[in-house]
Amino acid sequence: MNLVEIVRGIGNLAAVMALAGAVAYVGDRVGHQVGRRRLSLFGIRPRYTSTIVAIATGMIIALVVTLAAIFASEEVKTAFFKLASLNAQIGELQSRQRDLEAKVNTGRLVLPVDTLMVPFYRVIPQATAASRRLSTIRDYYFFAVKYVNATYPRLGLKPYAIPPDADKKLRGLADDLTTAAALSQANVMLTIASDQNLFENDQIHFAINVTQDVRYFRKGQVIAQLVIPGRSGASINIALIQLENLVSLTARRLHLPPFLSDIQPVQLIPDAQQMQERISKSGTYLLTAFAGEDFYPHVGGIPIVIVLTAQP
Repeated sequence: MNLVEIVRGIGNLAAVMALAGAVAYVGDRVGHQVGRRRLSLFGIRPRYTSTIVAIATGMIIALVVTLAAIFASEEVKTAFFKLASLNAQIGELQSRQRDLEAKVNTGRLVLPVDTLMVPFYRVIPQATAASRRLSTIRDYYFFAVKYVNATYPRLGLKPYAIPPDADKKLRGLADDLTTAAALSQANVMLTIASDQNLFENDQIHFAINVTQDVRYFRKGQVIAQLVIPGRSGASINIALIQLENLVSLTARRLHLPPFLSDIQPVQLIPDAQQMQERISKSGTYLLTAFAGEDFYPHVGGIPIVIVLTAQP
């Protein structure tokens, strides 16, 4: 519980106390006036009539205030009429949270989120008609379903079940403004990846990713660089890993999914042994990753050339 919630709770308590005091005061004054005039209700003694009127007045005021609060606030309405349902939902969510925590702590992870799940893709050409776009997406989806159900149950996952609204979702993807906007500028590439962490005995889940199939890096473009001080005890192998991570981060900033941000086999100039020998000497060295070829997502990985140069 944070400070804001504590202050809000104290404020609500003070408001309830003030309201209760106001109701008691008004009820007492009304009862007092009835007693002074010695009014009688249904033949009851004036003393008891004033008490009944005072109580009834307080009840009516409390009822009016409560009804006003119910109509004015969804939170109050929920507290009065949906609290049991809300508690049941909270209990269910807590149970699911415990199950998820147990799964994360003790379960066997089969596929992390954003893992490529099928080895094939589809490209929808620029300005493809809506009907043709839907046909391509639908064919790709059902082909992917067959593949994942033939592949991943062997790894401990339950088969994918086609949801009843699958066709509606596919049509929505085909009509999605994002897809349409992408197609107005370039071809798009469809891939299938896990949309959540999949543990053993989980049912297979996946999502269709839409990526613009444009040139992200041109051949010879500098993608990432790393400065290495000479005679610092640096390991060239660790430096190469760090540089490749920088390349992947650059690709992710361009909104490429993780499985399309991997590094293809790398060419080193000079080789790793000669690099290690050079950085063991005095000076400052620059490790640079160049795009080895023009890179489009359908290539399936970023081909890079890494060059070590001495800084003047």
